[in-house]
Amino acid sequence: MKSILRIIAAVVAIAAASRVSFDLNISNQVVPITGQTFAVLSSALLLPRWEALIAILTYLGLGAIDQPVFADGEYGIDKLTGIGSGYLWGFLLATFSISSTRGFKDNISILALLKGNVVGTAIILFTGFAVLAYHMGVQSAFNLGVVPFWTGAVVKIVLGTLVVFCIRKAL
Repeated sequence: MKSILRIIAAVVAIAAASRVSFDLNISNQVVPITGQTFAVLSSALLLPRWEALIAILTYLGLGAIDQPVFADGEYGIDKLTGIGSGYLWGFLLATFSISSTRGFKDNISILALLKGNVVGTAIILFTGFAVLAYHMGVQSAFNLGVVPFWTGAVVKIVLGTLVVFCIRKAL
């Protein structure tokens, strides 16, 4: 029962965080920053591996069946197959990677959590970049799909590390 509740809590947290959004104007380009990656990576660092993976798969599945859980209330199978789909699939790959390399009950250091957030962010950005590069070429994909997001990514990495560290210490 605790596992189910943790999975539901993670899905709700990710969906809610996807609604937290603001735009940064970087080099005359509007860059949307959402809480999605923060919640995805936090879930991967807090939950046991299979719970984290089930939570991400449930989140992606809800979006695929037209539940408005993606960033800015977006939804639909086209979000999982379109030009920006790499970021969403990156959530699954990052969750697998992070949750597979640490133990749920381990006393994890703040450095290990920071590393997990950095690696997870890199995986998400790389998979997003890879899909974009397929559609628009490497240079455009890098300029539009990676470079502008590092400012928000660094903030989410630091904040996520601190939040997860405090939660894990409290548990």
